[in-house]
Amino acid sequence: MRDKIDFSLVGALLRKQRQERRYVFSKGHFDVLGFLLQIALIATFAAFFVVFFGRFIDIYLTIKTHSLPDAPQRLYELLTIAYMLIIVFMTVSGMTAITREMFLADDLKLFSAMPVGAKTLFVAKLISIYRSQFVYSFVALLAVNLTAAIATGQGAWFYCMTVLMIFLLPVITIAFASILALPFYAIRRFLQSRFVLMFIVVTLLTAGAFVLYSFVLGAVKDLLLGDDIRYFFNEGVMNGIRTACQYFFPANWIASFVLKHELVWSITGIVLVTAACAVVAMLIIRSILTRVLQARISGDENFMYPEQDVTPLGSSFTALLRKEFVQIFRTPSYMFSYFSIAVLMPLMVYFCIDVGSSLVKTLVGVNVDLELALFLTLLFSALTNVFCATNISREGPMFYSVKALPVSCERVFLSKIFFCMIVSIISQVISAVVLGATGYVSWGVAAFIFAIGTVFSFAQICFATRYDFNHARFSSEEDGEIKESGSTVSTIIVLGMLFAFLIGGVVLIARILLALRLDEAASFGYLTYIIVSVITVVVAVLSFVYLIANIKKKYYEFSGGGLM
Repeated sequence: MRDKIDFSLVGALLRKQRQERRYVFSKGHFDVLGFLLQIALIATFAAFFVVFFGRFIDIYLTIKTHSLPDAPQRLYELLTIAYMLIIVFMTVSGMTAITREMFLADDLKLFSAMPVGAKTLFVAKLISIYRSQFVYSFVALLAVNLTAAIATGQGAWFYCMTVLMIFLLPVITIAFASILALPFYAIRRFLQSRFVLMFIVVTLLTAGAFVLYSFVLGAVKDLLLGDDIRYFFNEGVMNGIRTACQYFFPANWIASFVLKHELVWSITGIVLVTAACAVVAMLIIRSILTRVLQARISGDENFMYPEQDVTPLGSSFTALLRKEFVQIFRTPSYMFSYFSIAVLMPLMVYFCIDVGSSLVKTLVGVNVDLELALFLTLLFSALTNVFCATNISREGPMFYSVKALPVSCERVFLSKIFFCMIVSIISQVISAVVLGATGYVSWGVAAFIFAIGTVFSFAQICFATRYDFNHARFSSEEDGEIKESGSTVSTIIVLGMLFAFLIGGVVLIARILLALRLDEAASFGYLTYIIVSVITVVVAVLSFVYLIANIKKKYYEFSGGGLM
């Protein structure tokens, strides 16, 4: 009986999930600021995508092959590529969700001791995952299909099939993700205790994503400048695109389906692929998930480390620094959020200034590389320094153990500030070197940008550490790892971005306006140095005062750290 799907239990499990979500949305547990920030970012990205994708459609449909126009074929190719990218993204997100929910979730320990079959649990969790996948499908397909429909004048069939595919696409991507989740989980387990290898792999993958992002930025720049990008799509490129689209399954079938081309073949292909993946996924889960449930009740496999001699570390401050490093380096999610992003900050600065510099010079004829470099440095510093927003919370209950040690609170907080500053300074140095080496600014200006970025990072780290101390929320996980960002992280991100926009953005805009209004605007360049320096130093001093204000008394009276 345990091998059969018990739909009454599925309903009970879904009700349990709904109650957990209600608890998260209850007062004191829901990150309203973070939610609004996500909505704003998604809305902004969707708006930019619709504008630029619509412009690109107008250009791409006019491209000729063999000197002949073929707008229907161009639209088919464009939709196939877009659908393939959406499928890849949704499959990856679904794969990580399945791994998290079915192999790493804490409730597996509870279910493993209850009469809940593996298939029943599998179906209940897939339904929950489907809901999140549906949101991705809804946003992505509407953005792509409505833009394409308006640009090409599609009929009722296109709109109706768009609605149908919004519901069907999550089923397809979850079927793919169900199969890939097991190899992904095995790779994750393999890398989990190999910290250096994990760091290299994650950093390289993220760098690859930024490189692709740079190509997108370049295309956007060309569209804004009105450059004719048709020259890129020569006969060789178009033949390659046509050939590739023939192998982009099932994206090409979906494109044919919504465009009302080869309906029988496309529908058959979509149904067969989805059914085959679902059957294979169920067979794998039947044989594997039961073992996972049994393993969770007896405890996960512990990693074996070679015995090491205990050697004195020299001082309590050195020991505290080493603790901070080991805690982050041996936690994959922390390693990505803290180390990988900080290492890749110079790459983000370079890609953005490469596009922004030429764009501003062409559109307004003003050289604002200094102001643009400052703005980008402050902006990406604000985004890469968010690891300091969990300086206290990520300690978990271990914070009380540190508090009980014969170590002053000043030394405890100083070790956290110092460690964060080391990571930030390395990132700032590389960014400044990149800016100077590429010639966007002189080496003297690069040194100034490094100084401003470092002072700003110090201000952000001090403020975030004290803010997290005042609003500490410890994780309920056994390992103390924070699985979800809290309101503190969202607050630090928003404040950092506001500072970057209000200081770097305002100086950038003011510099452009001065240059457009006054011929002698170049003589006012020193104002940038004065304004940015004064404001940044003042903010740093205020943040440091906020950090140390009555800190000793509050530290020894600390009994917070409510569970997340």
